[in-house]
Amino acid sequence: GIFMSGKGRLININNSNKNKDVTKKNNKTTVRVNLVSPRSFIGRCSQAEPMKRTTSNSGNKTRKAAKAAQSVKAKKPGATPSTELQNDKSYIGRRVSKKFDGAIYSGTVTKFIPRHRLWAIKYDDSDGEEMDWNDLSNAMDLHDGKSNNNAKKKKKSVTKVTPAQDEKLKPARALKPSTSSATDFALKFRVIRRIYPSDGSESYSNEHIVGEYATQEQANEAAWNEMNNTCQFEDWGKDQFAGRAPPYSSADAPCEMTADDHEFVDIHVVDISKEKAGKKRQLKVTKSSKPPAKIKSSVGKKEIDSPKLLTPTKALGPTQRKFGKTDQDFVVDLNLFARNPCRIIGGTSRHPSEYPNYHKAVGSFGFLIQRLSDRNYAMRALCLDGYGARYNTYKKGSKYISVVWYPPTNLNDHAKDKTIVDGCHLDLIDPDDGKTFLTGPVLESTIVNAVEPVECVFLNGAESNRHSVISADDIARAISKCNDSLQCVSLTECKLNAALTDALSSCSNLRGMIVENCQIWGRGSDRPTDALLSDVLRSCPDLRWCFVKSSIFGAECWNALAAEDVCPGLEVLWVDAPMHTEERVNTARGDHDTIRSALKVRANTLKLCMINPDDKNKSRHMIGGVKKTDRLNGRARTEEEKHARRMIQNSGGGSYLNTV
Repeated sequence: GIFMSGKGRLININNSNKNKDVTKKNNKTTVRVNLVSPRSFIGRCSQAEPMKRTTSNSGNKTRKAAKAAQSVKAKKPGATPSTELQNDKSYIGRRVSKKFDGAIYSGTVTKFIPRHRLWAIKYDDSDGEEMDWNDLSNAMDLHDGKSNNNAKKKKKSVTKVTPAQDEKLKPARALKPSTSSATDFALKFRVIRRIYPSDGSESYSNEHIVGEYATQEQANEAAWNEMNNTCQFEDWGKDQFAGRAPPYSSADAPCEMTADDHEFVDIHVVDISKEKAGKKRQLKVTKSSKPPAKIKSSVGKKEIDSPKLLTPTKALGPTQRKFGKTDQDFVVDLNLFARNPCRIIGGTSRHPSEYPNYHKAVGSFGFLIQRLSDRNYAMRALCLDGYGARYNTYKKGSKYISVVWYPPTNLNDHAKDKTIVDGCHLDLIDPDDGKTFLTGPVLESTIVNAVEPVECVFLNGAESNRHSVISADDIARAISKCNDSLQCVSLTECKLNAALTDALSSCSNLRGMIVENCQIWGRGSDRPTDALLSDVLRSCPDLRWCFVKSSIFGAECWNALAAEDVCPGLEVLWVDAPMHTEERVNTARGDHDTIRSALKVRANTLKLCMINPDDKNKSRHMIGGVKKTDRLNGRARTEEEKHARRMIQNSGGGSYLNTV
């Protein structure tokens, strides 16, 4: 999974155990932190606005090459050689322990990776992972406590070490070495390197944490060393900043030294306690903010500010229920989630600025989650309260079209609604790597202990991040606890297996369903199929909203919808499941005549129909449209596209749409 941290740094999280059985110890994954393209992150996050940037090491490359050819320069007068690398390497050989699924596994530190300050761990069962300092410190603490307890119970075969070696294996527990103490101490200062464009556009701003330190002096020294090792400060930084404490900025360089630099670099020190206090005050102000005013919309001949003027108990007339695309303005409410904290255990309220692109409004990560949330509540409004379904699109600085929905009531109105279990919430997302804090036991407990029957379950499984742990079986068990009362379900980026589709089929009162970008999971009979999804359609006669963006919506689903007694009240059908072959792209799955027949018999009931939307968010089939509006057969590939496809297949790649 790819994510950009709340501090602006981009990280890539890869699973090193690709050949490992995912059903066993699937939490034991390798974490590698690398700078990646922000476009990669945006592409995996449902088309949030990307940032344009160059590589982080751009600058005067000729100066860098010249420096490499030169002899080693003189060191800073009075500076002593750094022992940081030596101290970090001293942990090699240290025994550690970690819990996985309730069991404790022990291993050994085998390697130190200086570039990202990670320690490689090899477990006794031959598995492995890499840890940052926080994880390593906890693992050493757990092992020390476990070893002390086990020593009293039974003998174990251990590697004998001399007292001198033991001291080497147990250095002071500090993220950065301290020359003044060998005891543990709090880390009070953080060194940040910030990269931003030199043209003044502020089109991006990426931050990287150099390290955290116990004293101001250590932090200043680390900032000085970072400045000396950054190419933008070559040949002038030492002289200009000699005797000065940070911050250091490459924008202060002489004009002739920055002529070819596309990026500036700032290096500064942050007082962690002051930063936390400031964020706490900021969050308090945000929580007390008022929701934005609702945009006025026309309902019949009356202008209303709030849909509450129309009571849900009174049926809305045809002129009052609006469907389809509108040019109405939409509201970016970045404080939505901070103002309405998540009621599911595990969520943590944070200021929205801790998430990517906060200052970019429609391009922010917060607005991405708001759009998903608004779509959920738009579904609820149609299925439970009888409203229509309106949406708009926008395209800003991206090749992707983004969809915005207009729910008459949203999280602002339902934050305390006990019939809703809302797991599509910013509080449940880790701003550092994008994983979800939502777990199966917590979800099940929330539903079981609900004081009112659960009518809506909205979930964002963040499956694009390998550290997200909620499984398809977890969700299936949770849904089975409320299948009699459940009326709306939304599964975004969740794992999807046969057990979960069976659980959905058991919800006979289901009126609304969203399945988007869910990872297909399981093998053999455990794997979800087109036939199993069609069973959901046949088992839910009251279904009114069906939004599926998944490759498993195919021939069997269309065969089900071709029957008039299946989902007779269906009003919203949004299917995005194109098939790409060697010869053609964007072809609808299933028999095209069956698809046309299924849609034709529903011409009087379907109010919003979108089939395999194109790059302009136009449906590839219009009910009752002319010949040019029927594009179910997609289009032929060009020779260049065929060649590119063969190259991808030969390299072991494939279509992402075939995995979701």
